[in-house]
Amino acid sequence: TVTTPVAIAAYVVLGVWGGILVALASVADLIRTTPVKRVFNAGQLALAAAAGSSIYSVLGGSPALGPEHFPAVLVPALVAGVVYTFVNTLLVGLIVALIEDAPVLRLFRDILLRTLLPGVAYSALGLVLAVLWTQVGPFALMLGLLPLLVARWAMGQYSAEQQAYTATIRTLVQAVETKDAYTRGHSERVARAAVLVGRGLSVTGERLQALEYAGTLHDVGKLGVPTAVLRKTGRLTDEEFDAIKLHPTRGHDIVREIRFLDEALAGIYHHHERLDGLGYPDGLAGEQIPEFARMIAVADAFDSMTSTRSYRSARSVPEALDELQRCSGTQFDPTMVEALVGAVRRSGWEAAAPPTAEELQAQREAPLFDDDDPLVADDGWRGERAGPVLGPQWAGPLPRSQDRDVTIAPQQQRGADDVTRERP
Repeated sequence: TVTTPVAIAAYVVLGVWGGILVALASVADLIRTTPVKRVFNAGQLALAAAAGSSIYSVLGGSPALGPEHFPAVLVPALVAGVVYTFVNTLLVGLIVALIEDAPVLRLFRDILLRTLLPGVAYSALGLVLAVLWTQVGPFALMLGLLPLLVARWAMGQYSAEQQAYTATIRTLVQAVETKDAYTRGHSERVARAAVLVGRGLSVTGERLQALEYAGTLHDVGKLGVPTAVLRKTGRLTDEEFDAIKLHPTRGHDIVREIRFLDEALAGIYHHHERLDGLGYPDGLAGEQIPEFARMIAVADAFDSMTSTRSYRSARSVPEALDELQRCSGTQFDPTMVEALVGAVRRSGWEAAAPPTAEELQAQREAPLFDDDDPLVADDGWRGERAGPVLGPQWAGPLPRSQDRDVTIAPQQQRGADDVTRERP
């Protein structure tokens, strides 16, 4: 942060307490955060400043910065800056790992890779500020701080922009959840599972953020599906299924003009493709399917299986993982499956809460099947494969239309390709 070079300059000139005081003062403007967050931010910056100051002194750094002290003070200042960055990153990584239930070492590595070089640069800048402070006076220091204040303003603008992005996404998700009972909470859980897959495959930084956006908005295209189709009670006709299967295309059309979602587009558009080429909308196969789409497909199916539907109870997490592995190599990319399986087995998974009576009733008034459920195969609707659909967990009588039927078979035979549609 912008605080870093100022804290470094303070502990170079004033010693450990100078650095600590600057670090503590830097959180005074965080009035919108909770007291716990303010205390943590102040504490971690103070500890980082104390560590950096101690290293500077141990390595022979001098608070007097005349010409005779150069270049001897360069090494202590740079090493102290690296230590400051390391301690700061370690503490932030630990708290983020606890909050997000993420692997500590991997998260620490990802943050450190992004902050180490800026930390070295801030060390040099802090030393420049310290020289201005000691050799020219406080006025020169104020001139040196001016670019930092401009940088902080720019960072604030960037943060506001990110908050606007989040608000845009939240609005779209709320609109979808209002329209389709099956998506309530589903989008956030799919995004969370997709991030687990991405982290397992070393996706970091802006790409990981784009993956999270894609997971959150993967079903946004349902805004373009007629409400009457999404809320129809009972079986859907071929034409109505075709309308639902257009939702990836509709989603692409909705978000393609939103610039910050550029990298998320492919994941949204192709998340119903299958590794064997039997998915939609384009019937892509293997590595033709974009990486984000292969990640989201696994995350999407996993959350659907571990959520209660009107026609079945939720599967347990181990059962859902087993089902993903069973379908690995045909419906899902094995690499993505193993990444999610490994992440869930390491960190656990908080599945969807059982629906309330009102939510279950809303689901029963929706179409018979959730199109994200791998028990409802994407290719099964075309009659290319046969198999059972429902077992004894069915919550009510099976609706029928005038032009189709569904075969029912024992529960233990269910699978990801378990759909049959037959002409009478």
